Amino acid sequence: MSRFFLKRFIGSLVIALVSLQLTRLVFFLNLHSYFRAEGVDIASAFFYGIRFDLVSMAYLLGPFYLALPFLSKPRISTFFQWYYLIALGFINLLNCIDAEFFRFTARRSTDDLFEFAFLSDDLFNIAPNLLSHFWYLLAAFVAIMLLCWWLMDRLFRSTESFSINWVSGVSALITAALIVVAARGGLQRIPVTIIDASKTDAPELNHVVLNSAFTILKTFGKSELERFEFPADEIAKITPIQYPNSTNRLENENTNVVVIIVESLGTEYIGALNGLNQGYTPFVDSLCSVSMVFENSFANGHRSIEGIPAVVASLPTLMYEPYTTSMFASNRINSLANLLKPQGYHTSFMHGGNENSMNFESFAGQAGYDLFFNRFSYPFPNEHYDGYWGISDHYFLNNCVDEFNKFPKPFFSSIFTLSSHHPYSLPLEYQNRFPTGTLPIHESIGYADEALRQFFAKASKTDWYENTLFVITADHTSLSDHIEYQTRLGSLRIPIIFYHPKDSSITGTRTQIMQQVDIMPTILARLGYQEPFFSFGTDALDTTAEHVAVAFKNDQFQVYRKGYLTCIDGTEVTFSYNITEDPLQKYDLAGTQTGSTLENEAYLKAYIQNYSVALNDNLMTFETWTKGR
Repeated sequence: MSRFFLKRFIGSLVIALVSLQLTRLVFFLNLHSYFRAEGVDIASAFFYGIRFDLVSMAYLLGPFYLALPFLSKPRISTFFQWYYLIALGFINLLNCIDAEFFRFTARRSTDDLFEFAFLSDDLFNIAPNLLSHFWYLLAAFVAIMLLCWWLMDRLFRSTESFSINWVSGVSALITAALIVVAARGGLQRIPVTIIDASKTDAPELNHVVLNSAFTILKTFGKSELERFEFPADEIAKITPIQYPNSTNRLENENTNVVVIIVESLGTEYIGALNGLNQGYTPFVDSLCSVSMVFENSFANGHRSIEGIPAVVASLPTLMYEPYTTSMFASNRINSLANLLKPQGYHTSFMHGGNENSMNFESFAGQAGYDLFFNRFSYPFPNEHYDGYWGISDHYFLNNCVDEFNKFPKPFFSSIFTLSSHHPYSLPLEYQNRFPTGTLPIHESIGYADEALRQFFAKASKTDWYENTLFVITADHTSLSDHIEYQTRLGSLRIPIIFYHPKDSSITGTRTQIMQQVDIMPTILARLGYQEPFFSFGTDALDTTAEHVAVAFKNDQFQVYRKGYLTCIDGTEVTFSYNITEDPLQKYDLAGTQTGSTLENEAYLKAYIQNYSVALNDNLMTFETWTKGR
């Protein structure tokens, strides 16, 4: 290799690595409250991250390095310099985007980022606001890339010339070999994967170790859901078929049902539930005192597009791709809508968003709703538009009462609010009326709570109110400033509240585990539904059932069961924590193979096996599952 080639090779390598460490620093600093660790552990995570940076560089900057030995002419040299800067900019831009996007997904971006971004016009509606709010991330990205451009310009400015000869060919061959090794993440037998980021000294820093281009590359084109078939002696005996329990039924079997899914309403914001002696939801707090409250309840995912199917169809997303945009989205499914419709219920999905925002309208059609009500179904679609997502909550919820008055009875309706989603746009008359708290979302949570108060106040004057079961929950959690709500388990904690104005049996605090997918079977049992159905949840009031919380986080499946949180990568246990003794999940018990860990592993393997078989073979109803299995 010539001295001239080595200078450019090493120089461009250092520039890329330094820039990626700088955007890793941007990611870390913007999210520092999520990554509490000792200084030496943080330094170790940054150092270990170089391995993952080299993988991304091998894939995206590889063509530049292969061409480098042959860049003797100014024009072709300039072309590849710009290729290098654009590809490197792409990697760094993804890191800066995730420096904020991570707050909402609790993970680095995967290959569904681009598909997810263009499901509707939502991205274009909120892009100007995102730029105005997070200008500092854009500024950091631009500054880092200007530094890279200046350094590359100096590196390639030399007027020294060289001729292409056999040395150039040898240099290219050696470079190709180095690229292959870098792309694999080293010389080990199996290429480095996302889960390997947890091998740093502080596994809770795994997202700092990673870079976003790496996680996208590693999930790009990957099978949405591997088919799992474990040996019979490795799994527990569980089934997704539910046989309703006729006990604990409501007095009136023709009860109306309204499920209100409040955008981003994490337990952390609710004073009556969070254990923090502070909150932003005075109305929800008051409702808790006269409701059945599940204080140990969890979301099954971190995005709205994952939360909606979990709540209304008992269908979690245990894969990279959200169910509603996956290859399985056309599968026949059970849902509250299509199970209650034959019982005489009118069914509706009420959401003030733009047309097919987040693919909700398409999913509602597949789930069997009679009516999907969106922004343009609302009487004043422009006058009460928040400028970003749709109709502001208090307008829309008040209109829902008007619409319910027209519906045939009994009716089932899902309402999904939107004002507590970034950019947290409040109507002018409600601005500066609620506590601003410590996070940007807190004021909008206060507004959402007020919108709920108005909804219930107006509904209480109708003739259908006293014969209605209300369920209040969230699609997922959001911004957090308390460490107990930032762990693998705590970051999924949401409220699940059942309220009936006239049925005293729907009161009291319940301590058993409950998850979003349990909402459907719990409602059906209260209504006295008699037919078996397909569900990945259970009736939360069934004392004979297993009560667990499952999720797919950080490239792993996890289950919270009998006081233990256990994670597997699809093959073996990767983490296990005793939540009772170790609520902040600092002491990994995976290597100890305790009885609880082994039981949880068997349960989780059975759960994901049923899930993978049901989705891959389209066996997601009682009829198809019983015939297909």
